[in-house]
Amino acid sequence: MEENNVIRMPMIGDAAPEFRSITTKGKIDFPNDYKGKWVVFFSHPADFTPVCTTEFIALAKRYPEFKELNTELLGLSIDSLHSHLAWVKNIESINWKGNGEVKVPFPIVADITMEVAKKYGMLQTVAKTQTVRAVFIIDPESIVRAILYYPMSTGRNIDEIKRVILSLQKHDDENVSTPADWNPGDDVLMGSPLTLEDAEERVRDCGDDMVSYEWYLTAKKEKKEDYFKEIKDKIWLEDAFGKTIASIDFPEFEPGKVEVTHTIVDSSLQGQGIAGKLTEHMAKKLISEGKKAELTCSYAIKWFNKHREYSAALIDPDAEYAKANETGNMSCGIPKH
Repeated sequence: MEENNVIRMPMIGDAAPEFRSITTKGKIDFPNDYKGKWVVFFSHPADFTPVCTTEFIALAKRYPEFKELNTELLGLSIDSLHSHLAWVKNIESINWKGNGEVKVPFPIVADITMEVAKKYGMLQTVAKTQTVRAVFIIDPESIVRAILYYPMSTGRNIDEIKRVILSLQKHDDENVSTPADWNPGDDVLMGSPLTLEDAEERVRDCGDDMVSYEWYLTAKKEKKEDYFKEIKDKIWLEDAFGKTIASIDFPEFEPGKVEVTHTIVDSSLQGQGIAGKLTEHMAKKLISEGKKAELTCSYAIKWFNKHREYSAALIDPDAEYAKANETGNMSCGIPKH
């Protein structure tokens, strides 16, 4: 009788199984190479398949958002390295939905022996030689914190994966839990009292920042604020779902000088002053860094013309203000993001 080697898939709270492998970005020693970072380790059924291709495009586009959360992406399928490389090259030539081509910045594990897939329980009864769409969210201590499984026919929801990471990070930072349908900015939940006295105190002494629905169900109100984020040459505003709704880019074209190329704002925000807030954030950042801007976005030109106290951020203020008389009403269009 043939003996089967049964490998238990990791569970929430387990240490992430270790492996060494070759990837499209070189060799990795997992999870040791990712210590101190969150990781989204995900599998896909096969290279050159339609659903997987759309997922990789979506993840590539959202990669900077994961980086902002100290999170790395790592893919896997039971395909060879050469197949992965050819597929990545093909993906990078596709203009999906007319939104432009992408670069795949994260590695894909070549697991042709299925060793890693078996360690992580990525093989299911629907196919013995293809991995299902598994997602393991692993924390900076290399502990599995969340597991999501999707069938082969269903593409993953990238917003949900990001939401889970944000929820876990919120829990770790503030020792709170997140309710159903929670998104950043929503109220959070306090832990249940452990004694009768604590329960009575929770209801009796609930402050202005708390809402006690029952002795065991207390919500903590979150402070509502704009979610402005920034990196070296970009400032953007996120909504409660963590999606970018407005941004301004100002890449450096020579030392100490930047070019403001465009402002992108969701059409529903027009007239609310969001573009102006982004431009002001940028102006203050440039002044503090001793840099100067050349404006090619008509909205930014008009904003600086109105707020001349920020002239120190401009290379040639008079020339920029002269442009303001030629741009008309928001001629850059402020396209919907």
